Amino acid sequence: MRINSFLIVVLFPTFVFSQGYVSISGKIIDKATQQILPNAYLSIPSKGFSSQTNAVGEFKFFFPKIDLDSILIISAIGYKSQSKKASAFDSTNVIEMEKAETLASVQGGDPKTLLKEAFALVKKNNPSSPTYQIGFYLETLEMAKLGFVKITEGILRVERPHTVKEIGVEKTKLLKGRRYDWVGQTAKLDGWGFMNGASIVTRSLEGGIPEYLDKGNINDYNFKIDSLMTYFNDSLVYSMSFWPVNKRVKAARNGKVYIDVNNQAIVRIEYEMTPEGVKDVIGRSFVDNTKKVGKLVKGYTQFLPLNGKWHLQDSKLTFVADFEDKLEKKFTTEATMTVQFMANESMRMGRSAIKFDEELLTTNNFPKGGKYEEKFWVQSNYLIPTPAMVEMMDKMAGKK
Repeated sequence: MRINSFLIVVLFPTFVFSQGYVSISGKIIDKATQQILPNAYLSIPSKGFSSQTNAVGEFKFFFPKIDLDSILIISAIGYKSQSKKASAFDSTNVIEMEKAETLASVQGGDPKTLLKEAFALVKKNNPSSPTYQIGFYLETLEMAKLGFVKITEGILRVERPHTVKEIGVEKTKLLKGRRYDWVGQTAKLDGWGFMNGASIVTRSLEGGIPEYLDKGNINDYNFKIDSLMTYFNDSLVYSMSFWPVNKRVKAARNGKVYIDVNNQAIVRIEYEMTPEGVKDVIGRSFVDNTKKVGKLVKGYTQFLPLNGKWHLQDSKLTFVADFEDKLEKKFTTEATMTVQFMANESMRMGRSAIKFDEELLTTNNFPKGGKYEEKFWVQSNYLIPTPAMVEMMDKMAGKK
């Protein structure tokens, strides 16, 4: 077994107290490679609070001060988790975590059957009673050479009733949000984007198995148990790869499913669409005078054990396409669109707190944002914007 480690460097000041809440800030990097870890998760499982790193490995985790003596766990796929009291963090704290890279898989059996069994256990491993989540939504649009031209972000409340009549019916409410739009540039993409991106990335397994892997489509894919197992959240997980049986499969994708060895819980699903699948989803099309050609579609969904159940923690989709002016061909660019949801609180729900006329129907009408200020989110957890994002926010806020 080959062992590596990564460091969690807690930046200054470690603790910030605000209205009964405390925040921990830091950055997570791999010690051996010095590379950042954008998919590392922080949680207080017994209380249902969680956060994670952003695209450059930075995090900020708000939670109630009364939970300072609770165990805080830091997890990342492929690494052994670290657990300690939240109050143990200080400004000089450095945590080394081991990564097992060559653990041989001992998982046997037919992979497709194992996956079906894991899906059947969702009712046991994932929430089966009404729950709600408070989380952070982020939607971005980047253009080659220009950088970010649109940023939409908000704090959402997501309710999952889990009743017989409402299974799969999730309701979402915007609690606070803002948007930044470089209209002169986004207009060149002819409004490329989602009407309601949040409705896609807030979907969880208990509301329904992903369509491409449900019982009606699972036979469109081949499955193979991977030769290596790894760790997540102090538990062994095995993975299986999947790929389409032929090129005729619609919206086909190559992917991987991570499953907890102990309870068969789904830990993570990730995929990248095949070239044929990208054409099915984005395709080659003309809108007004603009030609659009899809290049990439990929996504993942990550789950985290909180309060004894596996809850949706992180879901992200990425789309890349080329755009060209059909008439003069003076304008060509590559555009990348992402939508992401990060859960911060995962709790059992009594009565719904979302009225019919409060449901989020579109993410295109968030209030216009002003100059970037961290205090905008008060004590809500959020994905820390990168310097390039902050630069764009301030530029757009300065425009009349």
